[in-house]
Amino acid sequence: MKSKASKSTTRTSTKTSTKTVAATRGAFLNERTAFKSLLLANPNYFGNLEKSPFKPVLPIKGNTHYESLGCLGYHPQHKHLEAVVYIHQPAGYGTGICGPGSPEYVRFYLSYDNGASWEDQGLTSFQAHNVPEGTSGSNRLEYAAQLKVDPKRKLCVFAPLIRARAILSWNNPPPANQPHWSPVWGNVRDANILVEPQRFWFPKDLFEVAKVKFPPQLAELLSPDQPIATTPKALSAMQLATLYRGQDVPVHRFAFKELAAFTQSKLELGAESFSALLPGLKFDPKIVDLLYPKTDGDTRYEELKCIGLDPNAPDTLVGVIQVKKASGYSGGPCTDGSREYVTFWADFDGNGSFETCLGTADVRVYDVSASPQQDVYYAVRLPVNLNKYRRPCKDGPRLVRVRAILSWNAPVPCSNPNYVPAWGNREETQINIAPAAQAPAGKIAILGGIPVSMIDNGSGLTTPDAVFATNNLPPDPFGRACPFARRVTAQGAPLLGHSYKVEVIPAGGGAPTAVVNKLVLTRQNGTTHEHLADPATGRFDYVDFTQNVNSVLAQWDSTGDDKWQVRLTSYAGAASNPAAPTVGSPDTHLVQLDNTGPEASIEITAGTGDCGKFKIGDMLLGRFVARDDHLRSYSLGVEPAVNPAGVGVPSPSSGLSNTALAPGDNWSLDTTGMKPCGYVIRVVAVDRAIVNSQSVGQKASHSAGFCLEK
Repeated sequence: MKSKASKSTTRTSTKTSTKTVAATRGAFLNERTAFKSLLLANPNYFGNLEKSPFKPVLPIKGNTHYESLGCLGYHPQHKHLEAVVYIHQPAGYGTGICGPGSPEYVRFYLSYDNGASWEDQGLTSFQAHNVPEGTSGSNRLEYAAQLKVDPKRKLCVFAPLIRARAILSWNNPPPANQPHWSPVWGNVRDANILVEPQRFWFPKDLFEVAKVKFPPQLAELLSPDQPIATTPKALSAMQLATLYRGQDVPVHRFAFKELAAFTQSKLELGAESFSALLPGLKFDPKIVDLLYPKTDGDTRYEELKCIGLDPNAPDTLVGVIQVKKASGYSGGPCTDGSREYVTFWADFDGNGSFETCLGTADVRVYDVSASPQQDVYYAVRLPVNLNKYRRPCKDGPRLVRVRAILSWNAPVPCSNPNYVPAWGNREETQINIAPAAQAPAGKIAILGGIPVSMIDNGSGLTTPDAVFATNNLPPDPFGRACPFARRVTAQGAPLLGHSYKVEVIPAGGGAPTAVVNKLVLTRQNGTTHEHLADPATGRFDYVDFTQNVNSVLAQWDSTGDDKWQVRLTSYAGAASNPAAPTVGSPDTHLVQLDNTGPEASIEITAGTGDCGKFKIGDMLLGRFVARDDHLRSYSLGVEPAVNPAGVGVPSPSSGLSNTALAPGDNWSLDTTGMKPCGYVIRVVAVDRAIVNSQSVGQKASHSAGFCLEK
């Protein structure tokens, strides 16, 4: 078992005072228990805010006594940032597993200029609980937090490395667009990551790389903006021998695939014939010992640093891999590179045998032009179906040990949890499987991104405690009820060997409509495939988890603002069998739609009104409207933002409730100190509709222009 202290460092300097170290590592249980109320009375109670009118009472910044970020990595092909979070203590997380617990938030950033500036990528979270059984002594629980991102991609000839940052904060979400914000409880971790290059070229790009103007004569043959797909080339052992000449990459590294295939008798060649395929290469006399080590794999090139479980839907095992060298990975980003494989096992019966293989995940890696100090951190991710291992929370936590083995360029056999890789290593950890609270197979578990237990079946709106199933974040920070808009996705565990039909019915009565939109499902390995309903029956066949890790059943492109019933009916037979009988009773849920965006308008009533001219120092007056049946918020602002902070700010500048009907509420703007310029004052209204089952808010905006003169 890993100790609590290992790999749980923060960015805090080693030259800290005794007081700072105590604040970083101390328990402070009373303050943690009263955390929210203390912040409500004094937002800077713990002194973690750089600029605040409030004076600190108890300086605590980056405390990792209870939780810490252990690793940060990125899967370039899946475009997922992954952070592994360590939970260290038996208590301090609000409640046990039968209660709500408390959230661990992680906000991610990317930097394209080596940390000079950062771009906010978004927030995710998971719930932590008091689990004394898993955190006693030196034990700890290891979770993961992940976020889908879309970084800027370049041609493969350009440097692919950028910086990533993760900020972990317990029970207090890191604010947006503040990459240097310090959490009270939690820490910050940075890492170098590699962005997968774009796998197509534009003709004009070729000439830009060569620093040559695109010839106009070629425009008659091809468009400079027409993309041309490329296929990365896999380099042979002899090509790699040439590439790595003088770089101290051993033969049993760059020719690993060929040597392993030969020694395992997978090639019908004699030793002389095999050597003739690799002329001029000298093999170590101990080649068999190097290829098949008895105790430990070689970690000079890569090392699995940590593993954890993301408990959000779907449960996903995550591993973060440190790639330590600039070369030795079978080619650069313009080639096919090589694979880092991680195979996971679980010891569900607790006898130490790790009898259950959960599957293998992989990530493609490349040579990069980097200094030896620039380690690159990759991630692998394996969605897993843990439903049959859950148990009621009253029976206590379901703690399971997990083993992961990293192996470069050759996956570990699922049948051998004790395998020693030639290149790679083994890690073990302990995870907590969430209690049995999901809907059973053949029922809708998630609707519009929200667990059905968090949708009021009378109003069709979300409940005050609602969170998204994929990231544990509330659709509304104040717990207000939210409707649904546009694409509403139904998800649920499959009844294998059966088929199903999803129908929508107006709540006020009417004929049911089968939802038969084509589905694009994601496999366990991250690839996708199409799934179609039978055109005659309007039914889909249930699909196994490994072929549909998100458990997608149907996607309904909704319209209008009415209440609708969503009904799932299962059938004992294939979708193509019109005579298949139904199984059990239909599963029906109510949703309130809101596909109409908010109303927003603004006008200037002072002076000559809209598009008028005013003197600096004039008080501008006007009226504005921001309304919706489910208003989230509104904001007023002046564009362009050329004035100092606090100058040229309308009153009010924001709000959470509807204005009066048109002509609406009053607004004012003191122009004292503003620069002479042409401006617009803009109102933006956002509603609380859950859009496309994954985001919140339909927007509307309106503006009025004016000029300020000296």
